[in-house]
Amino acid sequence: MKSIFFLFTCTLFLHAAEVNLSEILQKIEDEHPMAKSIKAYESAYASQNRAISSREALLLSTQGTYAKPDLGKSGYEYGVGVEQNIINPRIKESMVKSVSDMNDAQILELKQNFLLLKNEISFLYHVSCLDVENLNQYKKSLVAFETLYEKKAKAYDYKEISKKELLQLQIELKRLKNEYKRYESELKISAQSLESKTLLPFFGDKELSCKDLNSIVKEVTFNISEDSLHEQSLNKKIDSLESDFKRYDTLFDSLKLSASYQNEIDTNRFTLGVSIPLNFTTSFNEHSRAETLHKKSAIEYEKEEFKLEKASKIKLLQKELNKSFEDIATLKSMLNEYENALMPLVESAYRLGENSPIEYLLSQREVSNLKKELTEYYKNYYKTLFELYGVVKIKD
Repeated sequence: MKSIFFLFTCTLFLHAAEVNLSEILQKIEDEHPMAKSIKAYESAYASQNRAISSREALLLSTQGTYAKPDLGKSGYEYGVGVEQNIINPRIKESMVKSVSDMNDAQILELKQNFLLLKNEISFLYHVSCLDVENLNQYKKSLVAFETLYEKKAKAYDYKEISKKELLQLQIELKRLKNEYKRYESELKISAQSLESKTLLPFFGDKELSCKDLNSIVKEVTFNISEDSLHEQSLNKKIDSLESDFKRYDTLFDSLKLSASYQNEIDTNRFTLGVSIPLNFTTSFNEHSRAETLHKKSAIEYEKEEFKLEKASKIKLLQKELNKSFEDIATLKSMLNEYENALMPLVESAYRLGENSPIEYLLSQREVSNLKKELTEYYKNYYKTLFELYGVVKIKD
């Protein structure tokens, strides 16, 4: 009894440093490997976009020969030339935009995964806080029961209660202590789950603030027409394919300019040249345009499917959220009646000897079971809530 009371007193007066959910999420944004990976990809893709936008390198060519004709003098000959491949500006613009949009699509998919990670961390934070509250409530109940047991033990010494009643209380006290250890284990597991998901041990020596939990509301309002990150990614892929289509819809892709000088034994020759690929002589662009259109159609169908699934899932999650809200309200009302109406009568009757110990203990257990059930309802509510946040993208 004294040891538990001491732990309870220490909990009330000695507070470790606290960390709230916003601080955890900010730390995730700054230091989580996935966040660093996204930033690295953004830098890589930005460099790739700049590389594609730059012009091709100038090609320098040289040659040297020794000529010994049958008639005339012999000697050395040499030549030097330069070539520059110039891509059609329209093609260049399409290429740059296509690659840029596809890179943006990849980043958006990574951000979608990161958003889901943050929502899962937020859920685990709420679970840990619920386990902390559950443990503290159980601790109070255990301290109160130990106080009762000590009084009953003294009453037994004075022959005021039977040995049977004292044994019943002893068995219940052992059960409560074992149950308390189980709650402690659950709290450790939930805290470890949170820390393992963040991959950051920075709050291992801190207590969770738990003052910033989401309120329990019947309905969550949001703009369902707003595209999720996955939908934005699909839009970028469609834009990329549209740029590819324009790329394959031109008369020529590029032209090559060349200039050279050749110093021969009896001649100095200057040459200028232009090379233009004739796209109409091949069906490559035609097949490439068809490929692009088919890919675009496939992604549009994928987007349509995703929108239908999204709408269906939102409705389902909203119903589950509403049911969890009603379950919590109903159980809280029932628990309030037990704690504030029934239990005072049961305790009073037991102290006056009007009720048996079994009746009193069963009533206490029922209150404990209701609290445990209420905690599970809260966990189900938050699980549904953060899953809904991930679908409609209103948490980022």
